[in-house]
Amino acid sequence: MRKSLLAILSMIALLSASGLTASQEAAPLRFLCFQDRNECEVYADLLDRFSQENPDISVAVEVVAEAVIHERLSADVEAGAPPDFARVSDLDVLEGHYLNLRPLLADPGYLYKSFPEFIFRSMSSYFQDIGLYGFPDTAKVVAPFVNLSRFEEAGVPVPGAGGEVASWDDWLAALGKVVAATDASYALSVDNKDHRLVGPAMSLGADYYHNLKLSSADLDGLREFLMILTDLLEDGKTPSDTLLGTGKSQEYFVRGEALMYICGSWKVEEVAAQIGDEFDWAIVPNPSGEGGSTGVAQLTGLVAFAATAQPEAVARVFEYLLQPAITTEFAARTLNIPISERVVRRDIDYATDDPVVSAALSSFAREVPRLQFQGIALDLHPLTPVYYEASNIYLRRYFAGELTLDEALSLLRETVAEAEEDRYAEG
Repeated sequence: MRKSLLAILSMIALLSASGLTASQEAAPLRFLCFQDRNECEVYADLLDRFSQENPDISVAVEVVAEAVIHERLSADVEAGAPPDFARVSDLDVLEGHYLNLRPLLADPGYLYKSFPEFIFRSMSSYFQDIGLYGFPDTAKVVAPFVNLSRFEEAGVPVPGAGGEVASWDDWLAALGKVVAATDASYALSVDNKDHRLVGPAMSLGADYYHNLKLSSADLDGLREFLMILTDLLEDGKTPSDTLLGTGKSQEYFVRGEALMYICGSWKVEEVAAQIGDEFDWAIVPNPSGEGGSTGVAQLTGLVAFAATAQPEAVARVFEYLLQPAITTEFAARTLNIPISERVVRRDIDYATDDPVVSAALSSFAREVPRLQFQGIALDLHPLTPVYYEASNIYLRRYFAGELTLDEALSLLRETVAEAEEDRYAEG
């Protein structure tokens, strides 16, 4: 009887201990994720592998549409139930609610060595804040698409062939020769929209960014690029409807009518599908000027939330995802451009059967080290949408003949200056 009682008590103790252990098991980290194509699916696979190597940490991936990610996060934060970490397209959208990973990472210096430091500073309203709240996982980079077949037909060498940078003067001269020697209609097609004009303007010397303040005081580079477009327009070498906001410059390129088309890496697969075998094309380095060779980049990234009950676990997940091999695999499987300079200098074996797509994405990746500080920082500034909206309106009116160039640039400067004044007055 005594043995039976002891056995029962032992069993109760064992069951109690088992119950205690189970109750202490950490809940899965909640990862709120949006995707353009398959990013969340690839993250789910990578994180499953992480959990196999780290059985004490699991991650539940919750996928939402990009259109509602920030609305959903704001609602969760307001309700006091944010995810442990999330993928966002606006890195500072919930500034003040992020977890500072700096004291939790084994090597916080690794982040600073992998990405431009101003990316992290932009995620806080305090310039002296040296916290690490997340990291960018992909970049949408702008650079020119060029019709190689037209150059071959005209017997004109492609400027900077072999991935070398060529000047705007060299490109304009070569494009003019090809238009004259073939039945191509246009040298260049570019939409009067947002980031399409900013990269060329920066390459020609425009300066938009000073000490975390958006500025349009120095727009000489934008003026120069607008004059280039004006000259092409007057010569009939660029379509007018794209500059008036009523056309689509991509259509002129894929039909073989325009030799150069300025747009971004997110268009590669679409352009490849539309062109098929009609002609050969490639991505070339951004033409250079006084400001060097630069496009612009729009970032997405992962951010951690301060309300997480498992900050150390989140830090370990981030350290895993930041490994060059993992970052490279993520870029390859999602057909994205990484922003980490440690990764873009590697050969990325993109997961596509189309060698043209793979070559184009690799060319976009090679543009990352050439990006100016402001080529990335502009996308991170909260007033950039104000600049882009004003630019779209005033430059369209300029090309329509409703404003002089001086008037358009003056109105653009005034709009940005007023927005900055209002922002700091509110702060």
